[in-house]
Amino acid sequence: MFQRTFRDKRQTAGILGWAGVLPIAVLALTRYLDAPTWLIELLVGYAMVILAFMSGSLWAGALAREEAAPAPLLASNVLVLAGLAALMMPPAGACAWLALLFALHALAEWRWVHRGQPGWYRRLRMTLSTTVVMLLVVAAFPGPYHA
Repeated sequence: MFQRTFRDKRQTAGILGWAGVLPIAVLALTRYLDAPTWLIELLVGYAMVILAFMSGSLWAGALAREEAAPAPLLASNVLVLAGLAALMMPPAGACAWLALLFALHALAEWRWVHRGQPGWYRRLRMTLSTTVVMLLVVAAFPGPYHA
């Protein structure tokens, strides 16, 4: 069964990518409900974990090319360390800050990593990153219960 569900890298990457976005979508939308505060805190923590995970792509891209400059390696660490500030911010500020960091990660990935990757993967990564940035922006604007 598992083998039939995940037939190839392209399909697996798509399923796992969107599965990673789903909790961000659900948690971001709780900002518009009378939901407990810990749900937005969970969103910030989860987004931090995903940002740290995605920053590994900058390492992988830099290490895959012998001629690559060390900039992607440094950028990955700076992005994650900058993301830690979100853990000490109010929810709206934390979500806006993480949206900015995800956008910067996408730009860094596009600049340093995407060459040599298949077109389908580049499109998937940009779609996933754009979706996450938009969801975090939506979460940055408090709903009627969190004004």
